[in-house]
Amino acid sequence: MQISVQKKRQFLLGMVISLLCLGGMFWVIKPAEIAEAIQQSDPRYLLGTAVYLIIYLFLRAVRWRYLLGNHIPQAKLLHIQNVGQMLTQLLPFRLGDVARAVLVGQQPGLSVPQGITTMVVERLLDMLLMVFLLPLALLQIDALPTWLRQAALFSGMATVGLIVFLMVMANKRPLAHKLLAWLASKLAWLQSKKLHKQLDSLLDGLHAFTRWRTALTLLGLSVLTWLPVVLAYNAALQAVHLPPSLLTATFIMIAGAFAVAAPSSPGQIGVFHMGIIAAMTTLGQPAEAAASLAVLYHALNFLLMVLTGIVGLNSIQISFPRLFQSLGFQWRSTPPELTDPIS
Repeated sequence: MQISVQKKRQFLLGMVISLLCLGGMFWVIKPAEIAEAIQQSDPRYLLGTAVYLIIYLFLRAVRWRYLLGNHIPQAKLLHIQNVGQMLTQLLPFRLGDVARAVLVGQQPGLSVPQGITTMVVERLLDMLLMVFLLPLALLQIDALPTWLRQAALFSGMATVGLIVFLMVMANKRPLAHKLLAWLASKLAWLQSKKLHKQLDSLLDGLHAFTRWRTALTLLGLSVLTWLPVVLAYNAALQAVHLPPSLLTATFIMIAGAFAVAAPSSPGQIGVFHMGIIAAMTTLGQPAEAAASLAVLYHALNFLLMVLTGIVGLNSIQISFPRLFQSLGFQWRSTPPELTDPIS
């Protein structure tokens, strides 16, 4: 598998950012204080957090199956998704997404491009939902500057407009290409034939938006998919003895989602923790409790992703060697030399 120099640089940048975030967290908050807060956590609510995250994985697979036209059994798609989520936690370069696309492309009636396209749409929907919910979550911050509150409300309205625009483009493909050609005539960096192919791929993924009923169903599934995550954060708040609030949980979820978009190590270590701590301290919560919540939630999420991924590998009957070979790696039976394993 060939990895570009740019990708390798992004990986190194991500590792540096993760280390800086971890260093900053432990500089401000003593590890002993975090450990003490974790020891005092309530395991009952941690169990509830785990249950909600499992529900989230199931609903996410339901939405993905809908995007794929329901051409694959739900259980098999759930296992494929979980394998990809596991690899995203363990490996760099978002190879989990590659694995998901490859495994889906091996199913009858489906292809790798379909898998990639639907995952692009997944991320787009998630991003739109986070931006749409942001103004609602910010309403609870009393000290929020007026200009920032207005900007948040504008972003929410802009998100609604973008959703409508995507629905129009999905139904008017020639118009979408004409619009791209017009933009390319004004902007030199858009003058590329590949962009039209990429636009076609995006529009293929937006096929569900060609009808109002299917579009609304997809948007409803997106809301339903993220609801258990809000409940998971709400349970995690109770686990570290902080007052539960769905608005607080929503704000924390959005902060975590934006934080992990930054370059980081596999598993989003460091950036996730700093995002959660920043969000909670903005709400006036103690930094130690915020750090304990971030550590507990991240560890629980990581463990669940790995365990469900292992179950998925066993269920779809594919071994690690075969999986890595499908991604372009050469699996070795003996320990490799300390060199870059990606050639």
